[in-house]
Amino acid sequence: MREVCQIKWLVATVISYYLLSVPSLSAFTADLSHGEVSIKLEATPERVSPAQDLMLTVTVEAPAHLEVTLPDLRDRFAGFSMAEDFATEPVTANGRRRQTYRWRLEPEPAAERYRLAPFAVTVTDTSQSPGTHSPKDSLLPPPSSFATRPVIFPAEGARPPVTGDPEVNPEPVYIPPTARTVALWIVAALGGLAALAAALFGLTRLSRRVREFRMSPVERAMAELQRLLGRNLPARGLYKEFYIELTMVVRRYIERTRGIRAPEQTTQEFLAAAAGHPSFTPEILAQLTTFLESADLVKFAGQEATPAMTDAATANAQAYIRADAQLAGKE
Repeated sequence: MREVCQIKWLVATVISYYLLSVPSLSAFTADLSHGEVSIKLEATPERVSPAQDLMLTVTVEAPAHLEVTLPDLRDRFAGFSMAEDFATEPVTANGRRRQTYRWRLEPEPAAERYRLAPFAVTVTDTSQSPGTHSPKDSLLPPPSSFATRPVIFPAEGARPPVTGDPEVNPEPVYIPPTARTVALWIVAALGGLAALAAALFGLTRLSRRVREFRMSPVERAMAELQRLLGRNLPARGLYKEFYIELTMVVRRYIERTRGIRAPEQTTQEFLAAAAGHPSFTPEILAQLTTFLESADLVKFAGQEATPAMTDAATANAQAYIRADAQLAGKE
């Protein structure tokens, strides 16, 4: 039993040393004494700050024959949350008994006030046996109790407004984009380039069509023929496609100059319509017949064509268009 008491005393001494070692320039004090019982409070720091714990010490001193009992004060504090509390062993010297209670309280930031509510103190005279009266020098008949007054702990005032320029000028910090963001940027850039290329291609074709629409029929036919030759279809073995496009150049020319819907007719239908048209001479009609029927052999009959044959067909088409244009100019 003695060893347990010694351990408790050592623990209380260590905690007391830890709490008393907290530096404080000033302290808030309050006197709750009553008669022969002295109760004094000391709180550091002097003003309650939510940023700092409040160290509260309650010292109770009375004559040695008076036993002073304090209630549990945990539910008497307002504006605090209990963090740590302990009491030291009573010390008797010079006929007086002294006991110290210590609390470490955490102030609540949103508290309206910090307060210790009144509490009841019980005093018992241990010098008399039950049924006898206390000595004449005792002012409190055993047992007795009294209530303390409330204690309001002063809080720190409002902090002054911050003025002046900031001490540190923050600099922007570069945050690299994520892989997903980079991929989206690339897709957006490619989409923009594709849209731009499509717009340029469309504008180029539109400009060419407008320019060709303003040409004369012979100039337009020669421009279409040059564009066909630029595709170089015979060199790639596309003879059938070349003859189809070549005959369409001649048919569109005839449609623009004669009004015959040659591109939509077969060769026989076109030749029949041309034979009844007064602007076609027998020589021109014979030249057209030879040109179109030789092209049909390659397009539909499967005749093998050669580069020499395509050159000859191109020359015949050019010769017909120029001759027809000269004849129309004489008329």
